Amino acid sequence: MDAMLEVLNLSHLPAKPKTSADPVLDAISLAVPNGHLLGVIGASGSGKSTLLHLISGLESPTAGEIRFQGHDTALKPIHPNSLGLVTEHDEGLISELTVRESLMSALILRVAGLSNEARVDKVSHLLVGMGLETVASQRVSSLALPQRRRLKLALALLSDAPLVLCDEFTAGLDVKSEQELAGLLKYVVADLPGRIVVHASQSLANLSTYDSVLILHEGRVCFHGPGRAVAHYFSITNVEELYPRLAKRPAERWGESWSRHRDQYYEAFKLGDLGKPFEERAENESGEEAEEKRAPKESATPGIEYPPPSPLPTLLAQTGHLIRRRWTLWRRNQREWLEHLALFLVCPMTAMLLVAPNTGYLSELQSQNLSPEAIAPAAYTCTMIVFLQVLLLMIVSVRVAAPEIARDRLVFERERNAGLRGVAYLAAKLGFLIPLMIAHGMALALLVDVMGGHLPGLGVGRIVLLVLTGVAFSSLCLGISAMCRSVDRAQSHAWKLWAANVILAGALLGFPRPLGMLIQPFVTAYYGWSGSVDTLSSSVVFEPLKLFVRTWFATPGSAMIWLLLQSLVGVLLAGWGLKKRR
Repeated sequence: MDAMLEVLNLSHLPAKPKTSADPVLDAISLAVPNGHLLGVIGASGSGKSTLLHLISGLESPTAGEIRFQGHDTALKPIHPNSLGLVTEHDEGLISELTVRESLMSALILRVAGLSNEARVDKVSHLLVGMGLETVASQRVSSLALPQRRRLKLALALLSDAPLVLCDEFTAGLDVKSEQELAGLLKYVVADLPGRIVVHASQSLANLSTYDSVLILHEGRVCFHGPGRAVAHYFSITNVEELYPRLAKRPAERWGESWSRHRDQYYEAFKLGDLGKPFEERAENESGEEAEEKRAPKESATPGIEYPPPSPLPTLLAQTGHLIRRRWTLWRRNQREWLEHLALFLVCPMTAMLLVAPNTGYLSELQSQNLSPEAIAPAAYTCTMIVFLQVLLLMIVSVRVAAPEIARDRLVFERERNAGLRGVAYLAAKLGFLIPLMIAHGMALALLVDVMGGHLPGLGVGRIVLLVLTGVAFSSLCLGISAMCRSVDRAQSHAWKLWAANVILAGALLGFPRPLGMLIQPFVTAYYGWSGSVDTLSSSVVFEPLKLFVRTWFATPGSAMIWLLLQSLVGVLLAGWGLKKRR
């Protein structure tokens, strides 16, 4: 009996081991044949989720080897479309999409070269097979927990992956739903010839559903065989007594006991030598046979040919679809677009209300009243309008960009496991945020002008600088969002950055120039307002303005360059944060 998946003497230490830390997994060896449903059973902390992470490539083992279809996965990682991964998180779904749209979107991101008709056929097949046909047009947010689990499984099957790994797929469900979903895993195995499904679970119910069960205790194999033999092997009357029974002996002793009895149980249940380490199996074979086993094979079982995995879509195709999907979600989220509409109107009104008592001086300036009594207040008003516009647009940036990645992190992790490129995801976020910030910046500048804040000088330059300020600060907030584990933390750090900009942009007025030159590259607000103020250099308000604003102004050109550099820093920070798995 040949195996498509082999785990050979696999060991794994904690990510941050202490001096006497026990391994998460210790010398795990087993093999899984084609067309097999394996249950990895164990209490919390037994190492079952870690085993799935190692097989899937999300983590690297400390020692040992994993072979899939004859290849060492350390040398040839499993292609994303050869692996279906169902994680334990129920939040990694997009609430605003319907069930059918969720599957279509995931298929577009995962498999290239399909016609629209082929996608529809594929999705329809999964909807029927997963029991989701009656809720296909419902939004994901309205699904019950068992239906969400079915959808998660369907998303993992879109590429016809020959290996499917499920982590706590039936956890937290009622008895009936748990039985139904356990039976659904049997259907998944049968739906594709040779497919392997591995399900890691704490539940001791429905053990008879699995073709075999692997029982882990504190990172060691305690049993591997049919579910019906568990009670006999552990000398218990029913399987519910398993965990108390395991707790009565150290894990090392359970592991040693299984090593002694393993061959006897494999022979009794006709499992052959699939659970033995490769080296032990090779001892019973001639040198040529052992070498042939080690050689990569296109098919691990005679009669089953494994076609190459479906190709992933191009970077451009993934980016384009993600941008379209994000704008669709924005339109469907009423709260989100209403908030943007409110910001479009509230920000200009706020700016004008704060400077309303002084806007009359701008009118006198337009009527050519150049007396000192009119010019000095007009200069002060110009400075305040520009500064308020910059700070208000940065507030919009915090509201828009800080939650953007942190809120959807689990969705990104799920789609990355299925082949989504991080660069495509980041580019799509920028494709959503940059147009929004352009619209907010232009609205803030133009509406303030319409409402009475008619500033002299180069108006186009000020609009460009205001927009770039919003883009730069949004990029920095996006980087913060990618680095944080939660929306609350991302927003908290973004607001701290905003407050620092408010303080430092004004504090530069009193700093010695050498110190100010060191600080100003990090202050977005400084370039936004000082570059905009410098556009007034041809106006009569500029000289009196310099009398009460004793600082140095960035030229519009240099301010634009620095804002673009800050945008780049934010993008790089976001890319770095996306590389880290949460």
